Amino acid sequence: MISIVVPTRNRAHTLRRVARSYFAQELVDEVIFVSDAGEDDSEAVVGEIAAAHPGVRMRFLRNASRLGASQSRNVGVQACSNAHVLFCDDDESLEPGYARTCLAKLEGLRAAAVSGRRIYMQPGETAAEALRRFGNGLRDSVPFRPVLCEYVNGARFAGDRLQPITNAVILTRRELLLAYPFDGAYARGNGYREETDYQMNLFVHGHDLWVTNDCHSLHLPLSQVRTGGQRTQAWRRIYWSIHYTNHFFSKYYKAYAARLQLRTPRALAMVAFAAFAVYRELLRPPLHALAMAWLRRGARRGRRRLPTAA
Repeated sequence: MISIVVPTRNRAHTLRRVARSYFAQELVDEVIFVSDAGEDDSEAVVGEIAAAHPGVRMRFLRNASRLGASQSRNVGVQACSNAHVLFCDDDESLEPGYARTCLAKLEGLRAAAVSGRRIYMQPGETAAEALRRFGNGLRDSVPFRPVLCEYVNGARFAGDRLQPITNAVILTRRELLLAYPFDGAYARGNGYREETDYQMNLFVHGHDLWVTNDCHSLHLPLSQVRTGGQRTQAWRRIYWSIHYTNHFFSKYYKAYAARLQLRTPRALAMVAFAAFAVYRELLRPPLHALAMAWLRRGARRGRRRLPTAA
């Protein structure tokens, strides 16, 4: 059986939307929420949802002081009663069958960790509409950029892929989590790479991680997520992304590059990532908006030019 661990802090409004999907997962008989010294009514919200699923144990743990998401994950792992642990964020739901699919992949591929694909929903979109829109991905891109050590979430691919890291919604083994616990150093700012630190720790120790297109998590539209690291200002996100990537590279880059046979020096990879972080936060959003506006304008012009019936 599988335990789900969800680190959270003052996210009753998102848990109300997503937590039912945790309790409805096949092979899951335990859901553990770890509140990082939260102050809202999250416990009451998930307690009401849990009451409708008596076959699934629910535990709501609360840190006495703020420890960050990484240490909250470690707290949840210590409390788990199952050999397999599925992590989920408190602002995304799980497609039916997510846990079962990941467990089958974990065992069939002899993997250390497996994730599905993550879909960022649009405002007003249903889960079915989001799944149809996403398909096998949204853009032609390599799924992983080795120099930046970045997983490309929306890249098109089908089936299963072996990668050094994936998204945060992973199924893994409790024995590995005890051997390679999450690093609590990512507690401030946006916590960038806090979930991939464990994944990279597995990778550099010779374990395999897979991402499959056969199941999906659905992230709430950002307009519905009022708190959390991703809502900090752009320059703060840039700072913390670079800060934590430097910490991440200092721990893993040498062994990571050796396993991938990557020849790029760590210092050059760090410069490349810093440039990418600035581009991603400051340049890509307006360029994307401009491109979308141009496409909409072209579509309107095309409709105006359509011949009318005689």
